[in-house]
Amino acid sequence: MASLDDQILKELQMLRKLKMMELSDAGCSQSKMANALGVSQQTVSNLMASPKKGTKDG
Repeated sequence: MASLDDQILKELQMLRKLKMMELSDAGCSQSKMANALGVSQQTVSNLMASPKKGTKDG
């Protein structure tokens, strides 16, 4: 069952990152993104700084 939970958490994180990218493209600040996603501004900052999987750089 842990693998199903892990998969769900990964999918939720992916959806959060997609929404964050959408908000960023719309010109939202990190604090507004954090408020919309229910996380801290530091979490948004960390997620934006983390390398994207599947790219040449990460």
